[in-house]
Amino acid sequence: MDIIIKEIVTIIKEETENINKKIYGTTYLEILKEKILNRQDQIPLKNFQTQNSNINLEENINVLDKNLFFKFSFYQNPKSVLKFKLDKNVLFIVFKELVKIDILNQKTQKYINISLKPFMGVTLSRGTLCNLNFPKNSLMIQLETDEIDFDIENKKNVTI
Repeated sequence: MDIIIKEIVTIIKEETENINKKIYGTTYLEILKEKILNRQDQIPLKNFQTQNSNINLEENINVLDKNLFFKFSFYQNPKSVLKFKLDKNVLFIVFKELVKIDILNQKTQKYINISLKPFMGVTLSRGTLCNLNFPKNSLMIQLETDEIDFDIENKKNVTI
């Protein structure tokens, strides 16, 4: 399992270095999602042995000016998290089983249902209220960003 986590973290670091540093937030996470899923063949999931207990492994990843919080989760038993408010921008990528996410529409106060099949992901913005439903034997990663709003304007007074 350590091999899987190390490979995913390596992919995240390599791809973050290739993404323009002026891109941040949900746009950054969406680009990173595509890069991770495009390299899914490098993630040795065949080596993953079904465990007899839930697994939640966490790691902080610092690359360039990005501070990322990485979480690798395996749920042996079904788990539901209700009315979960995201305090950071989050990327969920599912590797095993069908994970269901219900997102609250702030205007209508109704939930929008999303089902994530294996090797699918979704990016959710800070402040989103959602319900998370993890079935038995689900395997997924969660990646959160600490936002630092970069000003892309050149503030130096350059006289030509």
